[in-house]
Amino acid sequence: TYQNHLYIVNEMYGGDMGMQVIDLSPLPEGSPIQLPTYNNIAQSHNLWIDNSGYAFIEHQSGDNIQIANLNNPSYPMYEGSFFNEGLNCHDIFTRNGLGYISEGFSNRFAIYSLSDLDNISSPIATISCEGYAHNAWLNDSGTHLITTEETQNKTVKIWDISDLNNINLSGEYIGENGLAHNVHVLNDLLYISHYTTGIKIVDIFNPQRPIEVAAYDTYPENNNEGFYGCWGAYPFTNNNFVYASDMQNGLHIFTFNNIKAGFAEGYLYFNNSIPLSNASIKSTLNNKEYDTNENGYFNFGFPEGNHEFIINNEDLITINFIPHESTFYNFYIGETLISGDINSDGIINVLDVILTVNFILEETSPTNEEFWTSDLNQDFNINIQDIILMINIIIN
Repeated sequence: TYQNHLYIVNEMYGGDMGMQVIDLSPLPEGSPIQLPTYNNIAQSHNLWIDNSGYAFIEHQSGDNIQIANLNNPSYPMYEGSFFNEGLNCHDIFTRNGLGYISEGFSNRFAIYSLSDLDNISSPIATISCEGYAHNAWLNDSGTHLITTEETQNKTVKIWDISDLNNINLSGEYIGENGLAHNVHVLNDLLYISHYTTGIKIVDIFNPQRPIEVAAYDTYPENNNEGFYGCWGAYPFTNNNFVYASDMQNGLHIFTFNNIKAGFAEGYLYFNNSIPLSNASIKSTLNNKEYDTNENGYFNFGFPEGNHEFIINNEDLITINFIPHESTFYNFYIGETLISGDINSDGIINVLDVILTVNFILEETSPTNEEFWTSDLNQDFNINIQDIILMINIIIN
């Protein structure tokens, strides 16, 4: 839409081909009025209208992108063309005198100067991709371009374009089915139509760590591959509504409370001192799973608020995620061990010293639990220093 008018393109054959123009001003009391169709084009997959009042129309025959002037919204006028540039164009986005063209089977996203609409020349920058260059959208500040490839297992990518001579990949995201369709960006949130997994909302406040903060599965039948389910997600409304269109299950209308991502890092310990290595941390909200490393360390993002997680399908912890902040936590799972109590009899005595000597002489091998209770100085070795510390505990 632009001002009080709706503009429609269609890539099918039939009568009244071109860009249809609908006057919406009679709404809601009266019916919309169809005005004469702009017929400088025929079939078109989509169009984009920028704030300066130009419609950029993907054109399936002849020039690749045609530009119409909407100075008089009821009667668009031909303004210019990309001619041979923008080959295989599938999607168009413009802002501040630059055009971001997703060039489909050309396997690239190209950035063009729009300073002279009568003479659009070669792109000033390009981003290559392995999949189909499907659509692209800028973040609010214009520092990052977010792209989709509508190709199985090709991620939604976040590109740092703050220097067009040195474009770099900042972050990536993909949902459970591995197939994203379109992305739009509002308030540093990605609104992704994600086929069989439905609509996904991803926080890119930190472009290097995109975090899913909300989702709704509009296609509950499955999360398989294939071009089914959510095909459009639209957040640009004045009433906080978000629209998602599902090809099989119809139009869905949501409210979204602008939830942000938070980050949590820290360590998981077993029996007070043993790092819980390679442990599973599974959300009770959406079954997303994270892991600790060999030292029990974890670091991941999640929607803001208090959330419960199951550790190794047994123990339950609660983590509070603060919007756009990282919080440090230590969690202790299981019974509390006494450092130095090797045989777990509740007291540190000469028997524990003997066990430790045997470990040092390699007459016996410690279990994981015995190792961590023997390593009193936590230098990851069992040696004479640990025995000295143990004897001091006994004497004192």
